[in-house]
Amino acid sequence: MTKNTPIHFATFNVSLSADVPGQIRSELESNSKRIQKLAATIQSCRPDVLLLCEFDHPGKGGDDGSLALFCERYLEVGQFGQDPVYYPHRYLPPTNTGLPVFSSDDASQSPEKAQGFGRWHGQYGFVVLSRFPLLVDEVKTWQHFLWKDLPNNAIPKGYYSDDVLEHRRVSSKNHIALPIDIHGHVVTLVACHPTPPVFDGPEKRNYRRNADELKLLEAIISNEAYLVDDEGKAGGVTEDMPFVIMGDLNADSVNGDGDKEAIASLLNHERTEKSVRPCSNGAVEYLSHGEGENKALATHNRGLRLDYVLPSTDFNILNQGVFWPSRQEPLHSLITDSRGRLSFDAPSDHRLVWLDVTLN
Repeated sequence: MTKNTPIHFATFNVSLSADVPGQIRSELESNSKRIQKLAATIQSCRPDVLLLCEFDHPGKGGDDGSLALFCERYLEVGQFGQDPVYYPHRYLPPTNTGLPVFSSDDASQSPEKAQGFGRWHGQYGFVVLSRFPLLVDEVKTWQHFLWKDLPNNAIPKGYYSDDVLEHRRVSSKNHIALPIDIHGHVVTLVACHPTPPVFDGPEKRNYRRNADELKLLEAIISNEAYLVDDEGKAGGVTEDMPFVIMGDLNADSVNGDGDKEAIASLLNHERTEKSVRPCSNGAVEYLSHGEGENKALATHNRGLRLDYVLPSTDFNILNQGVFWPSRQEPLHSLITDSRGRLSFDAPSDHRLVWLDVTLN
């Protein structure tokens, strides 16, 4: 990769998750109009490296064929006037969602008791698609990193038993550092999908866990000495490694219910590029009568900035944005339901976030 070679990164929570295993695969097999719209959104932006959050797949890192089906029947077929897009390199990280803390637990009945919220092992997973080779043999993951081992953690006192704390992991899905070979230069994708900081009680276990998942993410790009990955290797991303953070981080530094200091700390980290503030006219239009600040930065129907593509300072920023077309734009229909509304029946409640960069 030369300094003049633009690379296009994007992250997109596609809401391809269901409480019943195999339900998303069945939808993929049905020539779903909803999924066609998701594919057309990706085709219109044409990222080189793409992270998809909430894409169901077997929790142990297996492959039930859903991702290949999505690529072959949807992305590799032009949708709504868009050209096909091809991703020969794919990675399905193992996930903590729906994985019981103890073998006697039934996550299908009590998903909040799983390592990461989910009714079955693999619900709400995330996947990586790339035009460039993924160096999967060199990936570092922190799926098994225990919450209690995170320094200065925010575990709610007295909420979990000592036995649970000996097994409870901090990452609700996984935290990964995946090297990508881009024209002979290695760029590390750092990805995760922290739990939403809501749906809990007065102990605020999800609020606290979201903040600590962000703290683990920050530790990875800081190469903290206390880190030990799932293979027993110390450290995270070293200073000589350009990286791009991607994911639905479920945190907004201005609005919403999360720990605003935790996400602000990540955004203001010495290694992250401060000029990244992707916007859209569609968000401003849709949220014009709502409360809150920084509406143009929103990536979610609720007016929150939850989804991020955040590069290290090793990159030049060429362009950036959020795929949120305004009502008068032809592609607005890609984010609405059959009645032209943003609703639970729309393709996703999140928007694709994209970034075009070159290396310094």
